[in-house]
Amino acid sequence: MKRKKIETRATVHACLVQWEGTGVLLAGDSGVGKTTCALEISKRGGTWIADDVVVLGCLPDHAISGRAHERIRNLAHLRGEGIIDIRSLQPIRIAGETRVDIVVELTKKLEKVQEKGLTTDRFREIMEVEIPCAHVAVLADAARTVDAILNRIRLYMEGEMRE
Repeated sequence: MKRKKIETRATVHACLVQWEGTGVLLAGDSGVGKTTCALEISKRGGTWIADDVVVLGCLPDHAISGRAHERIRNLAHLRGEGIIDIRSLQPIRIAGETRVDIVVELTKKLEKVQEKGLTTDRFREIMEVEIPCAHVAVLADAARTVDAILNRIRLYMEGEMRE
């Protein structure tokens, strides 16, 4: 009998923040605005965890945790500004790690997702753990995009995105 090896670590190209105790993995194509949204969430009272390279691990309770890669911890790449040290942007809170409770997939056009027959709310499998996933269209105004992200997080927290 062959046993399937379960990966205990993985890295993903994403941003990770925490909002009101909920770990939020912001995913999407390169340049879609993940860092800008993560920074805006942090400025609104969220907690910054990681940018660009998120190291994921499997917890004993089969949940997923995420943290920044050691080489780029506390750093972020902002379009037009280059690499910045998040610690210089006071009063942003920073934490070393959080559970990943929800994935928010940022996309330039939500219609593309719907045309392919995918639902806007579903699950994303990470290291054999299903995590709720919400698709959010990136708007020209980052603040409005963040409003949409926070709305999805609230729905998750209220139990409307869970099975």
